[in-house]
Amino acid sequence: MFITLKRTDISNGTLQIRDLFPNPSQFNPVIDPLPQGPFYLSNPSNNTVATLTATVDKRTITRTVSGLSAYLVATVAGATVGGKITCITAVNANNIATAIITRMQGDLALALANINALINAVVAGSGLVGTKTSTGRVADILSILTGAVFTLPAGHQVQNSNGVFTPIATDDIDSFFSGDKNQRLLTSDLAVSSAEGALSVMLSDAFTYKGVESQAVVIYNNDGTLYDPQA
Repeated sequence: MFITLKRTDISNGTLQIRDLFPNPSQFNPVIDPLPQGPFYLSNPSNNTVATLTATVDKRTITRTVSGLSAYLVATVAGATVGGKITCITAVNANNIATAIITRMQGDLALALANINALINAVVAGSGLVGTKTSTGRVADILSILTGAVFTLPAGHQVQNSNGVFTPIATDDIDSFFSGDKNQRLLTSDLAVSSAEGALSVMLSDAFTYKGVESQAVVIYNNDGTLYDPQA
């Protein structure tokens, strides 16, 4: 499960979920599963990919950058030109990232088909893993939306000197993440909190922060479909 913070007026770490069992302070390693929380909610990490450095056909990251745009430029294939699959542009990456975040803030599903549609609207024929040579995954994107930080160092290559996209290998993607990448919650614990605990309040349109009433969070299943507390 992934719990995303949809309101931009709430700062990172302001909201936390403390009613998941077992809480670390109550954890008994002999009989309990791994501790669940407290979880501090964060906004999506998404710094703009300003430019890509071009050396003839080669493309590299101009300066170190973190966030969803960085993830997309390193894992999503671009247009096919002259029979070669190229990288997406910095503008492409930024536009797709904005579309994904906007969809999350709209309380809408982010399953593979949903994200692929957003990508295809910017770069025709492209998508996540399973499309061309892309290696991007739904779970990684959901992790970034929960606040996990993905960073590309300056000089990272996204297209080689032959003009061909060079995605990060699937097995290597996790090494570019820092912090708590996966927010995995037991379904039973989540059900209790979302039905009558902290999450039930944050899921409500009546949730109030600094005088503003609006739903604070969106909960996703691991495949990007929306979590239904009533299911």
